Amino acid sequence: MTEQEYQRLQNLLSTVIEQQATFAENQVKADARMTRNEESITALLAIAEIHDHQFKETDERINALVSVVEKYISKEH
Repeated sequence: MTEQEYQRLQNLLSTVIEQQATFAENQVKADARMTRNEESITALLAIAEIHDHQFKETDERINALVSVVEKYISKEH
């Protein structure tokens, strides 16, 4: 192997190592983003459940009010 071939191989190897390090760094960042996204989705689902419960309570109250109004109207006529 000539000095030139050796140098070319060394440069190629250095490039591959740098790319692998960059890939590993990007993977760590992607994993962190994925974790944050999962936590955000979990929080949003919890909020959605709270809102769903509140909507159900509101529906029940509206239905009770409608019943009272219907009874009141039916008594007058």
